[in-house]
Amino acid sequence: MIIFLPYGRRLKASKGKTLLDAALDAGVKIQSFCGGRGLCGRCRIVVRSGGENLSPPSEAEKRILSEDELSGGLRLACQAEIVSSGEVLVEVPVESQAYKQRLVAGGLETPVQLKPAVRRLVVEVRRSTLEDAESDVEVLLEALERKIGDRPTVSYEALKRVPYAIREGDWTVTVVLWMDKEIISIEPGRPNEVPYGLAVDVGTTKLAAFLVDLESGKTVATASDMNPQISYGEDVISRISYIMEGEGNLERLHRTVVDGVNVLLREACKAVGIEPSMVYDMTVVGNTAMHHIFLGISPKYVALSPYPAVVRSPVDVKAKDLGVEMNIGAYVHALPVIAGFVGADAVAGILATGIHESDEVSMLIDIGTNTEIVLGSKERLAACSCASGPAFEGAHITHGIRAVEGAIERIWIDPETLEPAYKTIGDVKPRGICGSAIVDAVAEMFKTGIIGVNGSFRSEVEAPRVRCDGGTMEFVVAWKEETSTGKDIVVTQSDVREVQLAKAAIYTGTSILMKRMGIEPLEVEKVFIAGAFGNYIDPESAQIIGMYPEIPLDRVQFVGNTAGSGARMALLSTDVRRLAEDVAKRVRYLELGADPDFQKEFLKATHLPHMELKRFPNVVRFLKGKARSGDKGLKSL
Repeated sequence: MIIFLPYGRRLKASKGKTLLDAALDAGVKIQSFCGGRGLCGRCRIVVRSGGENLSPPSEAEKRILSEDELSGGLRLACQAEIVSSGEVLVEVPVESQAYKQRLVAGGLETPVQLKPAVRRLVVEVRRSTLEDAESDVEVLLEALERKIGDRPTVSYEALKRVPYAIREGDWTVTVVLWMDKEIISIEPGRPNEVPYGLAVDVGTTKLAAFLVDLESGKTVATASDMNPQISYGEDVISRISYIMEGEGNLERLHRTVVDGVNVLLREACKAVGIEPSMVYDMTVVGNTAMHHIFLGISPKYVALSPYPAVVRSPVDVKAKDLGVEMNIGAYVHALPVIAGFVGADAVAGILATGIHESDEVSMLIDIGTNTEIVLGSKERLAACSCASGPAFEGAHITHGIRAVEGAIERIWIDPETLEPAYKTIGDVKPRGICGSAIVDAVAEMFKTGIIGVNGSFRSEVEAPRVRCDGGTMEFVVAWKEETSTGKDIVVTQSDVREVQLAKAAIYTGTSILMKRMGIEPLEVEKVFIAGAFGNYIDPESAQIIGMYPEIPLDRVQFVGNTAGSGARMALLSTDVRRLAEDVAKRVRYLELGADPDFQKEFLKATHLPHMELKRFPNVVRFLKGKARSGDKGLKSL
């Protein structure tokens, strides 16, 4: 028996199962970003009793945990296996608990003319007689042909309902048609129920679902949560690696994400008082790997040169075949992808922002673990993808956490005293630092001279908050007396390096894309920053560290979840679905790794804001002005 505190959850777990897997089975969410490989150290738990029923500490645990921590009962949940029967009492510390993340569901959306893939029709069919005993299906299709000028097929699920629906409705029925090609549902009489659809954004980190009234076009409910696949790896590559490690792992990831979508489906339906069986259509977007895994298609070769997608065109598949618990006859429409690392979410973003039909040159940067960048106008479009990594999600950061309650989301540092001020989500005691504050921290440390242009802590800076701990320089954002964890919250030298690498990846992607298209920064009229992280980032902080080229800040627009917006547009209009396929074909994909300038550009971009300061004249001018007003360490710019 495994008992999880402070939740009080109990379950019987079989031998060979890890405590992390047992926690998932018990509904206890523990942070884990590395797919159970013992690399991230986020799944720390305390074994209060019953340690003799667990495997001894692994080599991975010995690397991450000190001898004192191990002797005190601290273990990694992903490494501690159950080896014998008996009671194990496990405490999940606050820093290891996976809180519900603040996620951005809405986003910029271009209005569309309502033309959904499904529609309801009331049909009166002629009664069969002894003189004309025609089949039920024949009289139904005959009546439909008079209404729509064509004869659709009848799904197997609807076929079984036909004789009952016709007679219970006294020869009047209501059918639900998909694309006017197939009857997917049939009910007796003239029911008043409205048909609903669900638009879903399957992100690497998050899931977002939008329940839409398909007759009015209104979004009536939204639901969002973490992508439950996070327990098997924090990014696309780690999840593909997990799939390649064993037979059955693809199905496990597929089942995990579908289960997550079903949870959101039920939550959204409950909010408006309907059953999931009233949801007749669904659109889904995601990066190429998430798109493939959701469809149960192996993304193995997406990770291997030349990184091909299995399918680029849109896919229509029965919801029941995927395990999505909506109407049994409903379809799921997956939007097309552009390339192995630029997926349907980027296509959705293009549609939502209208870049594909704009006279102006625009750039879309959808920031996430994998950042997609689209540049162009109605004349031409190009896209690339960069592995910006999980730093902006709080991973690989010493006290990094996701955007949950208690996460520090903004940081300011006084230029004279070097004392910080911060704001937390929920205005409660801090328990960690999320992505937007990590960017603030690096920008503020640079502005106040705590770190230099190469990102290193400056040795001449003396302040109570700047210290060396175990040979590593760090800046204390919050003393332990202020925090909910009882530990100092700091930004270390390695944290700064993680941010430098992440921002350099994004800058390099934008820079090479503009170079290959012959576009200068000032020629870009609009910059759309999309994604949950992009919605909360301070644009000034991002530009100071050199996350994207120096473009006037009044041209930068934060547009939220454009992937979800594009999915919703495709749910509302079959014309948008056809447009999405056309747009995906128009976009020229650039593989950054194959570009001869990639390494050189990337190394230059790791500096703050860039090794070539002439690329950021306004930032340098701003920082020099701050230096004259008293800030330290910026005279050298």
